[in-house]
Amino acid sequence: MILQVRERLEAAARPVVDTARSDWRRAFDQLFRVEDLVAALIHIAFVILVALLAYRIIKLVMRRLVTRDIPEDDPLILRQRKQRIETMAGLMNNVAAVVIFTLAFLTALNYLKVPIASLLASVGVAGLAISFGAQSLVKDVITGAFILMEGQYGIGDVVKLGDTSGLVERITLRTTTLRDVYGTVHTIPNGQIATVSNLTKSWSRAVVDVTVAYKVDVDRVMALLRRIGAELAADESWGQLLLGDPEVPGVEKLSDSGVVIRMMIKTLPLKQWDVARELRRRIKQRFEAERIEIPFPTVTFYWGDGQLPPALGAPGALVAAPAHPDGGS
Repeated sequence: MILQVRERLEAAARPVVDTARSDWRRAFDQLFRVEDLVAALIHIAFVILVALLAYRIIKLVMRRLVTRDIPEDDPLILRQRKQRIETMAGLMNNVAAVVIFTLAFLTALNYLKVPIASLLASVGVAGLAISFGAQSLVKDVITGAFILMEGQYGIGDVVKLGDTSGLVERITLRTTTLRDVYGTVHTIPNGQIATVSNLTKSWSRAVVDVTVAYKVDVDRVMALLRRIGAELAADESWGQLLLGDPEVPGVEKLSDSGVVIRMMIKTLPLKQWDVARELRRRIKQRFEAERIEIPFPTVTFYWGDGQLPPALGAPGALVAAPAHPDGGS
């Protein structure tokens, strides 16, 4: 069965190979005439110049689209539109580069008397063999197209792709580039992305868990947290980053060392970490002023009867302080 398929493929490809071989031989015979070669090189230089100029114009147009002002008062919609334009501009630059320089390359071959039709036929036969090993590349491109069409994330979002998280710096049809909080750049093939967690889609939320001692009145603490949140919302600088009133749902957890009370605030995208840090600073200062104890884990060692280490002395005995060298205490 395999031999029959192989014979059929060879029979189908033989006319194409024979035609390409004769066309290539004729092209090389014409190429090495000096006057034709000089004229071809002049035309190729002109083609390259036009291609570079066209690509430069497209990049300039895309940059203008990214930097232009968008008439929108809602900050969330404004961010989404700018993010979408920036993402699509980067993709268009990549697509334009591939199209322009591919056309320039084919035009240059045409000036060199290279039979483009035979070249494409040869490439098609080779591509049939290569395609079996390029399945992952096709998967990357198709997944990247769906990511861009569905708007799952864009440049400037903070996302978690599998076990890797970071700020999206670049998106192409094949890969997504992330930079994490340590500055490390991660390049992830789109075909390997199974789960997308977007931390800054439309809006974000600052979540702060506060632990207090069991002896503290939790109702008093919750009322104090609400006042702290109201003060933050009334602040001229920080209030601009909030999209709603602070919430204190209540007791989140009874831990080993204290009671955990949760506080949440809806914020602008990418601002949840700044707001959470400011909340923790204000909570720490207010708790100290109100003498509300923030517990910390403690460990008590129990030595069995008669098992106290010799270095600590006999059970119940006081360890004497070392004498001062000059005889003082």
